[in-house]
Amino acid sequence: MAQQQVRERAARPQAEVYLAVQESEAFQQIRRGYRGFVFPATGAFLGWYLLYLVAQVAAPGLMARQLAGPVNVAWLLGLLQFGSTFLLTWLYVRHARTRRDAAALELRWDTQDQLR
Repeated sequence: MAQQQVRERAARPQAEVYLAVQESEAFQQIRRGYRGFVFPATGAFLGWYLLYLVAQVAAPGLMARQLAGPVNVAWLLGLLQFGSTFLLTWLYVRHARTRRDAAALELRWDTQDQLR
C-alpha cells in the first residue's frame, strides 16, 4: 500500500509536465501541422476513391472503354489508385520530416529534461 502511494505521488509531477507540454504553443504547432496535412490529404484521397467507385457504377460504358490492348479506363484508374497511395505516403513522409519531426524531437528532449 505504501509503495502505491509513493508511485502516485511521483506520477503527479509527471502528469503536470505532460499537461503543460500538451498546452504549450510548440505542441499545438506540431498538432496544427499534422492536421493541416492529414485532414485535406485524407479528404482528397477519399474523394478520389469515391469518384472511382461512383464511376464504376454510374458509367460502366466509360469504364469499359479500351485504351491500349486489354487495358481499359477502369484498369487505368484502378492502377492510379495504387500510384496515388504511394504518392500520398511519400508526401506525408516528406512533410513530417521537413516540418514536424525536428520540432517534435526538440519538444521530446525538453519534456525528458523536465522529468529528470
